[in-house]
Amino acid sequence: MQYINLYKQMRLLLIYDLPMVDEMDRKIYSKFHRDITRLGFYMLQYSVYSKVVQNDTSMKQYLFKVERITPKKGNIVLIKITEKQYQDMIYLRGEKNKFDVLVGGKEFVVFGGDEDDEFVN
Repeated sequence: MQYINLYKQMRLLLIYDLPMVDEMDRKIYSKFHRDITRLGFYMLQYSVYSKVVQNDTSMKQYLFKVERITPKKGNIVLIKITEKQYQDMIYLRGEKNKFDVLVGGKEFVVFGGDEDDEFVN
C-alpha cells in the first residue's frame, strides 16, 4: 500500500460574502454558487466551501478557474491548507461532513473498475 503524504495533498477553502441587495445580486450569487459546485467544491458551512487538490499544480489550475468566475462585488477568499492541517481542524459544535470522512480518511480507496481488475502500483 502506498503512503499518502498528508502534507503534500491539499484542500482549498473558499470563503465568500456576496451582496444580496437586489435581484441582480441574487442572480450573480446563484451563478457563482452553481459555478463553484460544478468545479467540485462542496459546502462545509454557509459560504464556506472546500475542494481537495493533489498538489500545487492542481491548486494553481483551480485558482485560475475561480478567478475567472469571481463576481466584481463582494469578498471572496481562497485559502490553501495541507490535508494534515485540515484533518487537525477542531469542531466546537456540529459534526464532520460525511464527504470529509470519505476524502480525508486514511484508507486507500479505488472507485470504479471490475472485481477482476488488478491494481498495479
